Amino acid sequence: MSESLQSNTTQTLPDDREGLYHLVWREPEERITSFYNISTEQLAKRCAELRIPRPLAGYWKALAKGTAPAVPALPDLKSGKVVKSPRKTSQDITLPTKISSKVAAPAPRKRARKAGSGYSLIDDLKTYLPVSSVTKDGYYKPTKKKLLDLNVSETGFNSAIDFLSRFFAALGKQGYWVRLAEGNEGLHCQGIDIKEDPKEGGLRYDSLWRPCSASIICIEDKLFGFSLAEMTEYVPAKEINGRYIRDETMIRWIRGKYDKPFRYVIRHALPTGRFLLQLYSPYSSTNWQVQFRQTKQCGLISQIPKLISAMRNAVPLIKKQQEEARVKAEKRRIQWELDEKRYQEKELLRREQEACNASLTELKAIMVQWEEDKRIEQFFREAELYAAGLEDQQKIQMVERLQLARQFLSEDTAVERLLKWNTPKEWVMNRRSKR
Repeated sequence: MSESLQSNTTQTLPDDREGLYHLVWREPEERITSFYNISTEQLAKRCAELRIPRPLAGYWKALAKGTAPAVPALPDLKSGKVVKSPRKTSQDITLPTKISSKVAAPAPRKRARKAGSGYSLIDDLKTYLPVSSVTKDGYYKPTKKKLLDLNVSETGFNSAIDFLSRFFAALGKQGYWVRLAEGNEGLHCQGIDIKEDPKEGGLRYDSLWRPCSASIICIEDKLFGFSLAEMTEYVPAKEINGRYIRDETMIRWIRGKYDKPFRYVIRHALPTGRFLLQLYSPYSSTNWQVQFRQTKQCGLISQIPKLISAMRNAVPLIKKQQEEARVKAEKRRIQWELDEKRYQEKELLRREQEACNASLTELKAIMVQWEEDKRIEQFFREAELYAAGLEDQQKIQMVERLQLARQFLSEDTAVERLLKWNTPKEWVMNRRSKR
């Protein structure tokens, strides 16, 4: 069927119903309409005529994450509906990445790409890494952050893809699957030291590429994070056109008779072509990590059974660590509740004592004011008696002044303050209402 994809000028939608069904669930709508030069409405109409279910919005993003729902079965046609007899099957149609009449289409895929198998994530690596920027020491540094946790050079890219494909295939045979962590899961990414010999010097001035989420392997009911990186070695190097390369002349000289041929040798951490796979627990409450290194005698592909066994054997340990962390968290919660209860009790006693002191202070001030009010009232009575014995004109003036004085001093009497006085209980209630 791949011969029919040589040109997009003579292509028409598959006539057979089953072939069109497989096509719409294998390729996105945009690619189908572009390849066959039709509109989305025409494609939808044709699928409706043949009762072919189509993917909902967001299906392809979910498929890339490994969370897509299962593909629905092809329902039976309505009675009386006639479909043309299929001339060729379109079940294995795979549209090319870039459709061109001058370039032959690729052969159909040999492996079924199931949701959760991780192959779509490998396809993303193939898409974004080769077109990304490259650091001075040859490592890819893509701008896209939603990718598998892979740090690899240009020369080691194909080897890394081959290992991941074999690794994911072995995981799939065991019923395990691969995906990227979601932001709301609370799973962390583990850092990685890519030096082949941890004792070697050499700082990396350009930081490693880091994904925004952990790469996850689902085994039983537990999740494992993994990072794959091409290791570096600290070797003599020279810079040419903004890139570091191995100084083979200096390397051969050092391996010869003279251990230190020159006073100063430029060294840099460069990729070795050998890989380090780090497996770790992404749960914050656990502490499990193991590394597998490729050596000149033993590759990572031959260690795949050990990788899977290490994760499977770690499931009980991680469960135990999580349970211990849960118990500790529960103890901390109980202790926090007890401490909070004690604090609230102390705070209540403090507020009650504070209210009692404030109420008592105010009441004592009212009592002092009461004595002062009695002294003032006595003054007015004596002044009125004195005014009664004065002449008429002076008497009138005296009475007016006394009335003004009474009005002036009557604004804050002890009686008025006593009416506004708060008991200790009222003090507490007023403080709560103000909050």
